[in-house]
Amino acid sequence: MLSPAQRESILSAAIAAVVTWLLVYGWMHRGNGALDPDIGWGYSLGILGGSMMLLLLVYPFRKRIKMLQPIGSVGFWFRFHMLLGLLGPVAILYHARFSWGALNSAVALAAMLVVAGSGLVGRYFYSRVHRGYSGRKLEVRALLSEMHDLLGELVDPGTGGAVLKSRLAPFEQQAIAAGAGFWSSAASILRFSLDTRIAEHRLKREILALPASAATPARQQELVATAAAYFDAVRRAAEFAFYDRMLRLWHLLHLPLFFILVATAILHIIAVHMY
Repeated sequence: MLSPAQRESILSAAIAAVVTWLLVYGWMHRGNGALDPDIGWGYSLGILGGSMMLLLLVYPFRKRIKMLQPIGSVGFWFRFHMLLGLLGPVAILYHARFSWGALNSAVALAAMLVVAGSGLVGRYFYSRVHRGYSGRKLEVRALLSEMHDLLGELVDPGTGGAVLKSRLAPFEQQAIAAGAGFWSSAASILRFSLDTRIAEHRLKREILALPASAATPARQQELVATAAAYFDAVRRAAEFAFYDRMLRLWHLLHLPLFFILVATAILHIIAVHMY
């Protein structure tokens, strides 16, 4: 029986494969006369793709307008939003025959590609901050609780005092602070990752050097495993803080880009039908 996460991974991989095939097929047949953007299938695909891009607004409206909240789950609309965000650009590319065309067409196409690329980046940030498509956000408090429990095991008096809480506890706040900046966030995460790995290596050496009177070999191995889990938890907390920050900043950028896309698409439609 597949878990929800496994089903989501399989679904995502299948959609990615289909979209990739459509792009390759469309590129190879971009000269097909049936895809004339002014008539027939080519024209219809332009209308279909544009409609899909407008329907992308259903997801943010669903989250913010109380009257729409009973209509479908957040997870369903998020999946639908992502699907439209992939298939809409594909239909537009077929409509454009994978070429820039006139100036107004090129501007609209470029805006669409920027928005589609932005959506893929946002999807990656979302996957690092949320559990699946349900919209349930990972909790820093849960990670901190995990760290506290592991820290309590490491400072067991039976270790002979070799593992000091005062030396390890600061890593918890450093983990959150590492992702709290803006331009320095990525560098802070890398530096924090390096610092924790060095500290983890030193701690393991200290544990393995404990005399038998302080910790038996079995207890030493148990402490080594606990230390590894602790430092893994603080690194995950730092990554969460970083991606949560990036997702918030992405939201500030993505919506204005989308409205620029809508404006360029309207100008393109007017230019095509008036001249």
